[in-house]
Order: sequence, then C-alpha cells, then structure tokens
Amino acid sequence: MSGFDDHRRFRRDDRERSPFRSSEDRGRNRENFRSRVSYGEDRGRSSGGREAITRIQSGEDLSDLPSNVPIPRKDGKILGGQLPQTPLLPKGTAGRPISVLVNHFAIASLPIIKIYQYEIRMAVPLSSQKRGSDKVTAMQQAKVLLRFQSLWGSSFVFDGVSLGWSPVLLVPIGEQRSTTVDLDNHTQVKPNQIDIFMRCTGTLNIKTLVNYLKSESKGASLDRDPAIEECIKMLGALYRQDPASRFITTPRSSAFFQRSPGLMMTLQSTGGILEALRGMYQTIKLSFGTLCINVDVAASAFYTPNLNMVDVARAYAGVSPREDLHKIATSEMFFQACSRMIGMFFYVRHLETSKIARKIRVQRLIRQGAHEATFEEQDHETKETTTTTVSDYFQRKHSILLEFPELPLLSSRDGMFPMELCFTAHGERYKEALQGEETKDFINWATSSAVIRNQQIMENVKRLHWHELDLPKSYGLSVSTKMLKLPARVLSCPIPIYGAGTDKKGPDGGAWNLRGKRFIKPSTFRSWGLFYIPGGNQRVDDKTLQDFTRTLATSLASYGMGTPSGPPAFLLGNPQADLSEAVKHLYGKTGNAFQRKPEIFFFLIHSGASPQIYKIIKNACEITLGVASQVMVVEKVLKKGSSGQMQYLGNVSLKVNCKLGGTNSHVADPFFRRRLMMMGGDSSHPSPGDLRRIPPPPSYSALCASYDPECATYTAVSTAQAATVELIGDFKPMAAELLRRYKEKNGGACPEAILYWRDGISDGHLGAFLESEVKALREVCQGLNIKITVVNCVKRHHTRLFPVQDNQGDKLGNVLPGTVVEASSNNDIFIVTQSALKGCVRPCHYTVIVDDNKLNANDFQRITNNLCFAYGRATRSVGVVPPVYYAHQACERARSHLRTAENTTYLLNVHKDLAYTMYWQ
Repeated sequence: MSGFDDHRRFRRDDRERSPFRSSEDRGRNRENFRSRVSYGEDRGRSSGGREAITRIQSGEDLSDLPSNVPIPRKDGKILGGQLPQTPLLPKGTAGRPISVLVNHFAIASLPIIKIYQYEIRMAVPLSSQKRGSDKVTAMQQAKVLLRFQSLWGSSFVFDGVSLGWSPVLLVPIGEQRSTTVDLDNHTQVKPNQIDIFMRCTGTLNIKTLVNYLKSESKGASLDRDPAIEECIKMLGALYRQDPASRFITTPRSSAFFQRSPGLMMTLQSTGGILEALRGMYQTIKLSFGTLCINVDVAASAFYTPNLNMVDVARAYAGVSPREDLHKIATSEMFFQACSRMIGMFFYVRHLETSKIARKIRVQRLIRQGAHEATFEEQDHETKETTTTTVSDYFQRKHSILLEFPELPLLSSRDGMFPMELCFTAHGERYKEALQGEETKDFINWATSSAVIRNQQIMENVKRLHWHELDLPKSYGLSVSTKMLKLPARVLSCPIPIYGAGTDKKGPDGGAWNLRGKRFIKPSTFRSWGLFYIPGGNQRVDDKTLQDFTRTLATSLASYGMGTPSGPPAFLLGNPQADLSEAVKHLYGKTGNAFQRKPEIFFFLIHSGASPQIYKIIKNACEITLGVASQVMVVEKVLKKGSSGQMQYLGNVSLKVNCKLGGTNSHVADPFFRRRLMMMGGDSSHPSPGDLRRIPPPPSYSALCASYDPECATYTAVSTAQAATVELIGDFKPMAAELLRRYKEKNGGACPEAILYWRDGISDGHLGAFLESEVKALREVCQGLNIKITVVNCVKRHHTRLFPVQDNQGDKLGNVLPGTVVEASSNNDIFIVTQSALKGCVRPCHYTVIVDDNKLNANDFQRITNNLCFAYGRATRSVGVVPPVYYAHQACERARSHLRTAENTTYLLNVHKDLAYTMYWQ
C-alpha cells in the first residue's frame, strides 16, 4: 500500500496494489487457472466403495491404521493410565435391538502425570503500539504462537485464546510472570514486540473425569463437574494443535481443509470465484458414556485463491467478462454487490517480497474511485505533505496505470487499495449463504451416501494419524482407531391416521402416499381467487388456466376438502406494477364475486421469479388482508404427465388444508390422552452479509404450540430482537399468548402438561436458557397445575450412525428410521426418524433438561419418534419434531413481516383471522 515502507501514508486511503495487468494477461491467467483446477469439474459422486476410496485419497499416501494402539511409554516407563470403559446401561427397552457404529473413537488412556493449567494474556507494549491500542491482532497472535514451544517446551499446549497447559511447572501456582517476544523486523528504532503474561491456576483434576467414566450413571453436560469440562478443553486443544499446523483452518474452528485433487471442486455457477473443499472435522466428546474423539467430514466454500478482486466484483454483480465494466462501475447496484467483499482478506503483489504473503482485511468500501479519492502524501526527506489522488500516486510511485480507476476502493486498517491490485487470499472461507445453482452444485458435490461417508471418515482418521503424534504420547494419551460399536434399538413406525384410507401398519422407510386417503379434518372454503403473474415472454393462455382451476378443485375435493362450485375470481398481474395494490384489488374482486370475505388466494408465478414477489404476496395476505395464500410455480403445476401434476397438487392440498385450519392426519400416542400442549421454539439470525449493514437486520424468534387433542394443529407467535441473540427475549408474553389461545379453543381449560421442544441451545448457553426461557415458562404456568418438560433439540452436530451389517440399513447404507441410541443416563438420545433421499442421514440429538412429567425412557423415545410422523405438509417422517420445524418456519416467515418507517424497524402482527391457522406452511 502506498508508501508504508517508504514512510508515506494514505490517510486512510492508500494501500498496496498488485502489478498492473493488461486485459490479455488477465485472460491468459484465467486460462492457466482453469487448467490448474479442471480436475474438480467433472467429478461426480461415486456409488462404489473402492472407486470412492481412490477418489478420496487423490494420490495421497496414507498409511494403514494400526488395529491396536498401545499406551505410550518413555524409557520403559508407562506415561498413561488405561481408561476404564464402563458401558452405559441403556434404560429404554422398546423396539428391536441392534448394534450400530458411531463416528466416535474412544480415548484409551489418560495422563497419570500432573498437568498444570495457565492463563495466558497477550498485549502490545506501549513502545510497539501503532494506533494507541494494546490489543493483539490475529496476525500478531499467529506469529506469537509459533514461538510458544521454543519458549515453554515441546509439550506446551495452547487453546489459541487464553488457556495453556504443560506437564512442566513453568510458573509457581498462583503467581504471574511475563515475557516479551520480538516479532519480525523488530529494531530498537522501530519496536515490534508482544508482551505475554502467564499465571498458573493449578493442576487439572483428571481423577474427577476418570471417576465419572467409571460410574454407571453418566449424566448430560448440564450435570457434569466443571473440572471435567476443563479436562475436555485441554484434550481438545492438544489434539487440535497438529492439524491446525498442517491444514487450512481458523482460530477455534474444529474443521480442517486442504487444497488437493479429489478434495476440491470449482463452483462454476459462481463464475469460478468460489471452490468447494472437503475436509475433516475433529472434536473431543464425552458421550455414550465414553471419552472419545468425534471425527467427521466437513465441506465448505472458499474463495479461489489468487483471483483478481475485479473478477470477484464482476461475479458478485453478475457482469460477464465481455461486458464493459466502466459503464456500471459507479452504479449503486455495482457498489452494493461489491459490499459483499467487506470482511474478506486479500493480498497485494506490487510491494517488496517481505509483504507478499501478508493478508489484509477489507473493513469497508470507499465509493470514490482511485481517480477521485485523495490523501496527504508526506515526503520522506522534507516531511512536507501534498494532496494527491490514489491513481496519481500509483502511476508516479509504482509506474502502474490503473485500468479501472473509477471502481470502489477497498479500505482496511492499512489504507485504501484499488481492486485491480488486490488478490484473493489463500484459505479464505466464504461466509455468505450460497444461492440457487450455487447451492445445488455444492450439495451435489458434497453429498455422499452413508457407505462413502463411512469411508471418508476413516480416511480422515488416517490424515489425523493420532498414533504417530509425539505430543499426545508425551501426555500418555492413546486413541482407538476403530469406531465405537454401541447397542441401539429400532422403534416401530406409528400409523398416520387419516379420515379414510388409513394404512394398517406403519410405513416402511418412513414414507407413504396419499392414494385413497382423505384428511382427518378437511377444511372448507367458499370464496377463492386466482392471481397469475406472467414472466417476461412467458404467458399461459386463458383456457389452460381454466383447465388448471378445475383440476385443482378436483384434487382438493379428492382429499375431502369442500370447494366452491364455480371458478375463482381471476386477476392477471403485472410484475412491474404495484403488486401489493393488485392483491388488494383481487380481494375486492373476489369479495364481490362470492359476496363474502375471500378465504384463500392461489398465486401462479414462473420459475425464476424474483423472491421479492413472494415476500410482497405474503405480507399483503397475512398482515393486511387476513387471507390464506398459496404460491405455485407454473412449470410444476402444468408439468407434463398427469402423475407429476397430481403429485404436485397433492402436496399443495396438504399445505392448503393446514392454512385453512384443517388437519391432514395425526398419530396416536398414550401420552396424548391427557390435555397436552406441544410447544416449539427457535431463533433465526441474519446472514454474515446482512450483519455488515448499518444497522443490521434483527434476529427473529418464534414460538408455536398445539391446541387440539391430537397435537396436530398449531398456532404461532413471533418477535424480532437484536441481531444474533439466541434466547427469546419476549418469551413470557409470547408463551402467555399461546396459553390464552389454547384455553380459548378448549373451553377455558388449561393443558395438564406442556412439552417444550427448543431448537439448538449450545452447552454453553444451557445455564442462561434455564434462567430465561425455562424460568419464564414456569412463571406463566404458576398456579395452573401444569407440568412442564423441556427438551433441547440439536440437529447441527457431527455424530453419524452406521449399520454394522449391510442388511440392517437402507439402500444408501443409512440406519432405518426409528433407530435410537442413548447418549447418557438421562433422557438423552440420538434418534434417526427419517429416511434420506440422498446422502448420509443425520440423527437429531434430544436432551431432556427439565421433566416435571417424569417421562421414562420408553415414553420419551416413543413420543419423539411418533411426533416425527405427524408433520402436516408431508407424507414422510421428518428429522426433527414438528413443533421445532414449525417454529423455524414461523421465524423465516417473520422476515416477510418486517416493516421500516421513519428510521424505525418493527415486526407486524399476523392478521387476527389467521391467528389459529398454520399460515406459515
């Protein structure tokens, strides 16, 4: 960047750039890049085991794993103690017993030596501070970490944040010592140092962990001694140290990646700026009554390294290489597209060699181009300053004539940089959500069957090669190279009950069809409207639309729903006009045609229509008018072949009946014989890109609850709160409103029991969860004699179950729906309740936190399994209980209900006419 090494500084505008390249050079470089990574473009998913292994290894020479790993010794002395493997005694008895493999690898021995724990703090001394702050940057800390072992010995372990461990007493217990580390280019004239403060807090209490593992009763994480968590934290840092030094990762991450053939693929749908990498996941777990290492496959999108940032900007803005970038460089659209670069890292090439590898982070974008942005340049000899533009500086100082001087500048702590002199950094993870074809390409590449997933995991164990590492051996640690083999049971599938056509037995594989069935509680509507929005040159003729409405009415009626005898009120929409006003016009037209309030509108849009259309439709119908709405895609509605069209309309019928207050089906369970409310809670957060906005959009939280005896019909309330806040701040009034609605639908009676299923509370937040949401729920139920049970539901984890024998799984090698494994002595289970359409099925982890209803293991596991067969809008079981599923959908729908006026953002309430319907379906 401009002149930091020659003592000239852009005030905050000048930065480093890469050598100027001609358009011809750029094209040649792109061709070279494509030739380098083309091996990833034609890779598909393999269906055979040996072929997959070849693809996974991609030329790597991975040594075989030993069948037995001995306890480490040194000079004939045993360094570790054999870890007792007291099996967890399952409490559930229902179902068919089987055995499963779990991708957890048991730690076989633990240290028998003293391990001292240290608090570590780093600070920049005053003499080395450049901006008046003693805060150590990530780059500085990374350089300091390289010195740790030379400072405190090869056996020192650091967690990368604030804790360290060593078998050597480096500082007397309770005392603090400091040392100063010289970083690169440190001189007396220009200091570059870091102070490290170390305080010994005592020794790890490994005996507490051993006693826990010896006991027959092994509670969940909430019940464990904090000393156990300290031991787990140390082991996690120790086993992370080696892969973190060899692979691409970020601080505190448990995922590790490498760019090598067979483990990467260019995402062509992104214009080549992103690539997908397959890596490994590793973390320490205390689960299934065993201390183990959880190893899995990780996949993520990364920026393709060494790409010019102009090419990245083109891809973000959807500008092809053939289009003239000069014409749109100053447009608002292009600037907003480039704002996605904020937060990413880049490097420059035009400075001296010592600066080439340095990563620079984009903090913001400067709307002014290099030809307009100015800074005060100071002469090194005379100390005089002159005002100059960024483009003039580079032409004069580096003989670089900028090709795109009007493009926005990338601003960082080091100054401002023209895009064309910046290049994407190595190992830069893409933090945004993939869109459309990008998601499809990524999933197709990353997804593999359970058989292949098993093989990939074992390949990752070879890459981690714990048995060869000196550091774990010096602590007396050893790890099994075989997956845990655990007892499991397969629960029977419940029978979904319909008004007619109910099957005689539960569905094999967790899926069934609607053929010959009628809804258990079909709804009826007497006024309806159809709104068709043409797409570009695409237009459906009137006769086709008339035929479709008759087919739709026939489909709805076939499931028992009552429909009007005549056609719907029709309106042809203009996607360029005010869509909200058009929906209101349809409301009036439908009301006049049927002489009653409209009950449902059907919208026909073409594939590829703007997502904004959907948002406007839902906002108008659910907030302003109080009318149920169903959006359908023309290309699917008019699908060639009657079976495809009827299947699509069958799925539409499921959703429409729920939105109109009906019930499609339910499952029977002995626990449902009492007055019961199922409640689900979830929070949804802004994407990393949205968080860069000022101010960022809020997070959304929702609660939903059943109010019918079969726990099949739900109502929901939602709220908006500060971005990234997980716990529901308005929980008490929201729960009180759901309880009021239940009483209104049940003659004033309260439920006898509430089962609250909460999505995704991490172990670190369980204490706060108990003090906020659980406490609030108790306050709402106070004096009403309602017993509550609270269950934490975690779907985002890396535990996978595999059948021991091929004939125990499905065609993809997954365990069967209903497979349950107990994870601790409490009601703490991993259960698979769905069959995967592709890939390796993920079990859901349910942990009971509060249980006034005193559910035994069989009851809890049966209720959980049965609920997953009662998801309203599908004819197959789902992977997480419907209360959580519905809460998540209500969160996402709340995004359409946000309104901003006079610098105030607020969430609009759903119309009262839809309060008791499942409008979010």
